[in-house]
Amino acid sequence: MVTKTNILILADDLTGANDTAIQFSKFGFSVLVVTHIVQVTRANFENYDVISINTDSRRIAPNDAYRVIQEVLKTFEVNKNSILVYKKIDSVLRGNPGQELAAVMDSLDISLALVAPAFPANRSVLTHGYLPSGVDAVRIFADGSGHKTVNIPLETIRQGAPSIVAYMISRNRQGTQIFVADAVNDTDLETIFAASTCLEKPHLLSGSAGLANQLARHLGKTKDPLQENPLKISQTPALIVAGSRQAETASQILTLSQLLSIPVIRFKVSLVIEGKSDEAIKEALTEVAEQMRHTVSACIIAVESMFTAENTGNRYTEEDEMGKTISFALGRLIRILFDDFHFSLLVSTGGDTSMEICKQLGISCMEPIKELYPGIPLTRIVGGEHNGRYMITKSGRFGEPDTLVKIMEYINE
Repeated sequence: MVTKTNILILADDLTGANDTAIQFSKFGFSVLVVTHIVQVTRANFENYDVISINTDSRRIAPNDAYRVIQEVLKTFEVNKNSILVYKKIDSVLRGNPGQELAAVMDSLDISLALVAPAFPANRSVLTHGYLPSGVDAVRIFADGSGHKTVNIPLETIRQGAPSIVAYMISRNRQGTQIFVADAVNDTDLETIFAASTCLEKPHLLSGSAGLANQLARHLGKTKDPLQENPLKISQTPALIVAGSRQAETASQILTLSQLLSIPVIRFKVSLVIEGKSDEAIKEALTEVAEQMRHTVSACIIAVESMFTAENTGNRYTEEDEMGKTISFALGRLIRILFDDFHFSLLVSTGGDTSMEICKQLGISCMEPIKELYPGIPLTRIVGGEHNGRYMITKSGRFGEPDTLVKIMEYINE
């Protein structure tokens, strides 16, 4: 049964830390997102109910990810009877979900975990233990954690919380420690969470922002999501940056560009790949300066490889060294633009891009204040040179073609 009031969220990237943190803000919790673990201390809990930490561990080696999680828990002096830990995982299971879950279980001496990766509000579901892409979730957690893992099938979920509890108790007696639950809608997640409250044995909850929403509802200080007063964001243009090459983001950028009649400034990753990062940055700065001479509502920058199938655009991934070099160069560009043009709002898509921008701008903490669309929060920067400015982070896969359009409409109301 969940009784603790302080909650620690462990996410492996920044967009995940934000999209999970906002679930608690909606129900009256005071929440702080820490962009990087070097900024973490237990003293953070003195002013906040919930701390959501980006461990920045999605792209690192599995053993290193395991160690990073353990170090964070040690820093917070967490044990299973103190702070409630929610292990946030990617809804399509990127990164090291098995190893990181095991690190929490081993550190806290918890031998039972209930996992629900699904985030139906963003089209992420799980059936028969598989993602729609064919990824075997049970295998990922079994291999990554070293713990015996089974699926809780949808038919058991639909029989209600008592059936889930009976299923888990029976198989736990046979040595199963990790249970990966199917879910295709929020009602399924609600049932899964209800089952967790009936488990008498200490256990760990792990999932996407979808399951976190159910936890926040249960523990919430308000019965219904808080209705924020309209935000008065300065009417200076917004800076929109797309470092993710996901098809969803490409569609959103093009739709926004067409609606606002603003050309997309394409950051030339081809130059970065050739070792000419300074030239790529200079060309983009020139284009921005020319565009900002006119009255525009937004400045839109995207990696050129988002829109091309040419070999140049496909010679890197976000995980490899070239991808990191491109993110670093893009971050340098945004730092210059943010300082020179004093944008009050920064919209960033892609976890790696968002993290690099935060590093370049010296952003260590932010407060999530409103969920604009499922998993897409508006945050306020806390501390540092840019204190009080706003930032929106969005996973590359999240949203519909008109999502960025709707965000701009909300901001400009």
